[in-house]
Amino acid sequence: MIEPAPLPSPLALERALLTTLPASRIAFLGSAVVRAGAGGFSRLNCAAWFDPEDQQDLPGRVARIETWYDRLGLPARFRLTPLSPPALDHALMLRGYSRAEDVVVLTAPLDGLPLPDGPAEIADEPDEDWFAANEEAGERTPARMAEIRAAPALMLVPDAWISVRLGRRVAATGFVATDGVHAGLAWLATLPSCRGQGLARRVVLAGFGWARAEGAAWGFVQVELANDASLALFRRLGFREAYRYGLRSRT
Repeated sequence: MIEPAPLPSPLALERALLTTLPASRIAFLGSAVVRAGAGGFSRLNCAAWFDPEDQQDLPGRVARIETWYDRLGLPARFRLTPLSPPALDHALMLRGYSRAEDVVVLTAPLDGLPLPDGPAEIADEPDEDWFAANEEAGERTPARMAEIRAAPALMLVPDAWISVRLGRRVAATGFVATDGVHAGLAWLATLPSCRGQGLARRVVLAGFGWARAEGAAWGFVQVELANDASLALFRRLGFREAYRYGLRSRT
């Protein structure tokens, strides 16, 4: 029996997340990376530690991070990953934080994915059709759409914007970027009237096929644990769980 290939480490994937899904503002406090955009997507507007041993004066550093977000007019959020100091969750709880969201990071080797089973458009930048379809399909708030629209100008690594049409209309969309080895997919969305036809799968396979041609070896996605449909899609394609993280915000 052939053993599956070892998955990329949480540290490698967390670094890739910073590169493939950049935020417009970023600051550092020890090993903590603090990011902010327009206040839309929680994973773009949160603080995360990159060293579990970095736990000196956690209450004081949490307070400094809160002040940073206050100056931006945004709520403070913290992302707890396997790289977070063990005492961080308790320090946040004492300051009134509670569980806001649970996410699983799934990954798979790109050379094991099948080819797309239908046509998909791959563009260097999104057009208005892509934005309109993604906004409608994802029911995006203005803050989230502002972050998506800002993304092309923030990218330093290769990226691709995927569209699948039904007739003349863009029905499903997604975004992929690669740091060289890892390719992250985000903002996958299908119009409600077009779901159940395999369009999201086609976006995923087209995006990761592009990334494989760019030299990437691994694909990864972040999926909320409550999103049963996305979890089922990626697990059917052979994606495995690398780790989970939780978002904490003040009640």
